[in-house]
Amino acid sequence: MRTLTRRRPRAHATRLPLLAPAALTVALLALAGCSATPSARPVAAQSTSVAAPVAGTARQNADPVDAVAIGDSIAFGKGVTAAEAWPAILSASHGWRLTDLAVSGSGFVKPGWNGATYRQQVDAALHLHPQVILLAATRNDRDQDPAAVTANADRMLRELREAFPDASIIGITGIWGSDQPPATMTHVDEIVGDAVRDVDGTWLDIGFPLVGHPDLLQPDGIHPNAAGQKVVARTIESKLRPLNLAL
Repeated sequence: MRTLTRRRPRAHATRLPLLAPAALTVALLALAGCSATPSARPVAAQSTSVAAPVAGTARQNADPVDAVAIGDSIAFGKGVTAAEAWPAILSASHGWRLTDLAVSGSGFVKPGWNGATYRQQVDAALHLHPQVILLAATRNDRDQDPAAVTANADRMLRELREAFPDASIIGITGIWGSDQPPATMTHVDEIVGDAVRDVDGTWLDIGFPLVGHPDLLQPDGIHPNAAGQKVVARTIESKLRPLNLAL
C-alpha cells in the first residue's frame, strides 16, 4: 500500500493509471445531489448486477469490471428507476457490474436521509473490490463549512487510493437543475476536484447540462427525470471518450 503526499492540483486534466486488459477501474465519485425530501426508497440497494455491454464495447469476452458509485439522490436515481440513473446508464454502456452506494441527501459533510454521509459509502466501498469508482461533487455540500468539506474529501479519496492503488478514480462536477447554480456550487466542485486530482484520479468538468432545460427535470426542479439522467450520462461519456481509455 503506497503512501501518498499532498500535491497541488495540476493545470491540466490528470491521467488515469494504465489498465490491464482484464481489469479496468474507474472512480468517480458519485454524484450531484439534492437536499429535497427523499423518496420512499431513498437508498440504492447495495447489490451488484451485470449490465450487458453495447455493440462495439471493449471487454465483451472478459470478466465484467466491478464499479461502484458514491453519491447522492441524483446518483441514486430518485424519482426514476434504478436502471435510469446515470451511473447505471454509464455502466451499461461499458458492460460494468455496478454497485450503486448513493444515499439521498448525502454529501462529504451533509448527512443524508438516514444520517449517513459519503463516509459510510466509502466504508462500504472499501469492503468491495471495485475496479471503477464513480464519484461526483454534490449540491448537498454547498452550504457546509468549506474547510470540513475539504478535509473529508481529501481523507476519503486518500483512503480509496490506498485501498485500491490500481483503480481508476473518476470524479465529476456536481449536477445542478435548470436554474443558474450559485457560486458555492462551483467552490464545492473545486474542492472535490483538487481531492480527486491529488490521488491521480481523473476529474471531469461536465458543466451544468441541465441548466435552462426544465423539461429534463422532475417537478421539484432538482432531480433529473429519465431524459435528464440520459443527458447527464451522455455528457459524462463525452468527457471520457477523448481520454482513449480501454473502457
